[in-house]
This record gives sequence, C-alpha cells and structure tokens, in this order.
Amino acid sequence: MIRFAFAGRCSTEDLQDPEASRNWQLTRARALIEPAGGHIVTEYFDVGHSRSLPWQRRPAPTNSSKPSATPTAASTPS
Repeated sequence: MIRFAFAGRCSTEDLQDPEASRNWQLTRARALIEPAGGHIVTEYFDVGHSRSLPWQRRPAPTNSSKPSATPTAASTPS
C-alpha cells in the first residue's frame, strides 16, 4: 500500500460549493492512485484563497480528517 495525503482546494464559497468541489477532487484523486495500490490516509482542504496568492502567503490548509492508523509490519502485505 502506498499512502497519500489528499490536498484539495476551492476558491471561495460564493463561487464554488466547497463540499461538491471536495467530493469531485477526492473522487478523481482516488481514481488515479487506487489502481496502483494507493490509499488516502489524511485529507487537507483549502477554501477561500485564490490560486494567485503565493503558497508562502496562504494559511495552512485545514486537516479535514484524522490520519489513518499506520499499518504495522504484521498487517502490511508483502
């Protein structure tokens, strides 16, 4: 299993529905990584900050889920 963090975004609540935007972005991310054995273990989603704002000037994204438990060697497929 390859673990991934999902990082999504939408510009502003008045221009995009954050829940719908998160759902389609998450669906696309899963479709891309799951066939290769990937699994999303935590999610971050940013609402209300334009892409034109440099990353250094944006606040940290909100962690919208708790990380999944780290698999132990015994539970990790070989």
